[in-house]
Amino acid sequence: MNSALQKLNSVSRNVAISMLEPLVERSAWVAAMAADERPFADSAELAMALVDLILASGREKQLELFRAHPELAGREAEEGSMTDASVSEQARLGLLSLTPADAARLKSMNSAYRTRFGHPFVIALHRVTDLGTLFEIFERRLSSTAIEEHTATLAEISSVILSRTRQAFEPDPKPSPKQEPVNQEQLS
Repeated sequence: MNSALQKLNSVSRNVAISMLEPLVERSAWVAAMAADERPFADSAELAMALVDLILASGREKQLELFRAHPELAGREAEEGSMTDASVSEQARLGLLSLTPADAARLKSMNSAYRTRFGHPFVIALHRVTDLGTLFEIFERRLSSTAIEEHTATLAEISSVILSRTRQAFEPDPKPSPKQEPVNQEQLS
């Protein structure tokens, strides 16, 4: 077990909640329930606990979680009020420095999506390779039914949680030192 996970398992409940909050976009209620599930053996168990709590929370709490997410390049980005994780995720695809045409397209899509489904479009940006792919996925999901989109949003949030949990609670892989071939004659 790495030191970050050991720390999470041993700190006070309030400190644990503050460590877990970045994993679940502005949803301290999930972090608080997960803090009570400690200890966690590894980051996968932690991510699964967070996701299980969300799935068991019911539709209204899930919608609350969906609504806590920022729009892509939306008002929160303009105001500078996104979480550090969201800034990093959106910046990777260039969403914070769009051309005027792409910004207008995304603003229109965000508005249509919110009107249709009642919450922002949520996608695990770490799995999206480029802006064109993002627009394709967004267009496709705009034509989903409400139940399809609710399910898709839960899956996307689960992927985000897994990614963020790995980043926060898995040790950075260290390259193994290069070893010289062993001369069997020297061992005898």
